Amino acid sequence: MKFKGFFAMLAFALNCDALSLRGIKQSFEKQATETEVNPGGTAVMDCKVINKGGSCVWQKDRRLIGIYPGKYEWSGDPEQGDCSLKVLSARADLDDGLWECQVTASTFDSVDYLNSEPARLIVRAPPSSVEIYYNSSKDSTAIVTVNSETKNRIKCISEEGNPPPSLLWFLGNQQIDSAYDQSDDPLDGLSKGWRSILELDYTFRKDDNGKMLRCVANHEALTEKTLEAKAMLNVQYVPTISISQAPDDIEEANDSVFVTCVADANPPATIIWRKLGSPEIVSIQDKLEFIQINRTNSGTYTCEAKNELGASEVIQVEITVKYPPNDVKIEGVTNAPVTGVVGGSVRLECRADSVPKPHFSWFRKTDGQKEAILIGEKAGMGEYLVLNNVSYRDQGEYFCEASNKIKGNIRKARSKPAILRLSGPPEIGPRFSERTITVELGKDTTIHVEFCAEPAPHHLWRMGSTVITEGNGKFTPLALVPTRRPSCYEAKLAIQRVELEDAGTYEFHVDNSRGSAHATISLRVAEPVPLTAVVAVITGCLVFLILITLCLLYAFRSDRWCFRVKDELKSSADLLDNGKLNGHIKNGYVSASSSQSSVKSKASDLRYSDLQLPKSSNNGSMRSKADQVAHGLPSVTAIPSPKPEIIHITNGSISNLKDKVDV
Repeated sequence: MKFKGFFAMLAFALNCDALSLRGIKQSFEKQATETEVNPGGTAVMDCKVINKGGSCVWQKDRRLIGIYPGKYEWSGDPEQGDCSLKVLSARADLDDGLWECQVTASTFDSVDYLNSEPARLIVRAPPSSVEIYYNSSKDSTAIVTVNSETKNRIKCISEEGNPPPSLLWFLGNQQIDSAYDQSDDPLDGLSKGWRSILELDYTFRKDDNGKMLRCVANHEALTEKTLEAKAMLNVQYVPTISISQAPDDIEEANDSVFVTCVADANPPATIIWRKLGSPEIVSIQDKLEFIQINRTNSGTYTCEAKNELGASEVIQVEITVKYPPNDVKIEGVTNAPVTGVVGGSVRLECRADSVPKPHFSWFRKTDGQKEAILIGEKAGMGEYLVLNNVSYRDQGEYFCEASNKIKGNIRKARSKPAILRLSGPPEIGPRFSERTITVELGKDTTIHVEFCAEPAPHHLWRMGSTVITEGNGKFTPLALVPTRRPSCYEAKLAIQRVELEDAGTYEFHVDNSRGSAHATISLRVAEPVPLTAVVAVITGCLVFLILITLCLLYAFRSDRWCFRVKDELKSSADLLDNGKLNGHIKNGYVSASSSQSSVKSKASDLRYSDLQLPKSSNNGSMRSKADQVAHGLPSVTAIPSPKPEIIHITNGSISNLKDKVDV
């Protein structure tokens, strides 16, 4: 092997000497040209020399490159004049650039050294992005808004492609030509990429609205070979309108007429119906409706559509009809409230167009309550409503209603609300101006006052000559709380653990730029009732209830054991008259007989206690204790009776029948 190499070098030297002797100069047979390679790929930079006598070297971007196996290797045999270089595992940061093949002179005194033209080796890099720009800004919404019938300039910008991609414009699937050439500018840094720009000047039509505008970048390093940006076209144009249905013959009274105005516009247009000769807008809907139309609606109506780009032509429709009240409004009312001054007057005027002449009614809605019709002195007998000496209570929404009668039917129409707002000095509610409150000792309480004021008020609380401020711990003036009524507030003063010395007069002062007002609140502190007093009262009540109960029980038992007056006097007398009592009265004695014995007793010796009959006895017995003892007489036997009766005898006659014995 050593000899083989030696002979090769010797042959090379002899060949060079021979060439030099013959005067034949070395020259390039083939030079490198621009070459592209994908990252990680292999590229060959050509360099072939005729009559090569010197040595081959390569340089990139004016820097010498050595031969490194696995990275930079000879593609051919340099000894035979093939100095082509093979670049392995291509990298943009190492290999992308200008390459030159150089051959040294054949001899030290020769001038036949060679230097090839620089050739670019491009390590491909796909574009990182493709974006559409309109009006010098990137469209991030994927929608490009353009005007029809005018030229619009749109840009497509690709970043970091190497080599630069080929950019194309498409409208839908149809390619459109650009009036400009693509521009490519190198990017700074090590990326070796390019920024490519392709501009488009194009006049879009109304029919292009909604189509997709695409910019497509073609590049070999892309997986799909293409990368695109797309945006939906929002083509804006001036409205055009048409009448979809026009009325023919219109009958009087109950006919209904619908006229539709259709607008084609982008952005969407506002439909405006007007009656010729009047600046007022009749409707802003696409459909003009007349329900139960009347002849007084006769006139020429126009339809017009407007958007940001302009207005459509005006189309007229002639209608001759009769109509109920319409276009009802409160004169001078806009979206802003109607203003007034407390104590002054407010005058509202309602207008309506109708035949026959309309009747007006006024309604008011305040404090979020249901609307109420205004009657009395504020009834508003016509189109005018005059409010005199107004107060904050008069604030609210006012409506006017116009009505007339057509063929026996009442037709009504109502205005939009007029919102009345007043300004003036503070006004404290009547029930809050002077009042007294009582609080139990040791309890927390809150004093509150409701008032109205406009413009915004300032307020303070005062006890005597001392102004109550925040932060003293015991008294806390709370922030104003708006109430449901406009310009009205509730002020509160919180008092913790009320003491006896807290009793007194509290004043609430409020003022604004229009005036001031104040309220006086008297605070009374009530000491709690002692527990002993409560116990004593409860005990007394219990004793009283017990006594009442005992009395009732006693009365009840007495009622059962004593004699009661019954409505049986007549029945007792009947017993005597019919001889059912087998005895007679004589000389003050009652004489009674039985089947066994008879006895006389002195009437004056009879006592109620002696005439009591036991419950278990059916016939009973009446006894005179004195006679029984003195004469040894047996018991006086009375005539059997279901319920024995007590007889009081005076001077030999029955003077009275007492109670029936309750057995």
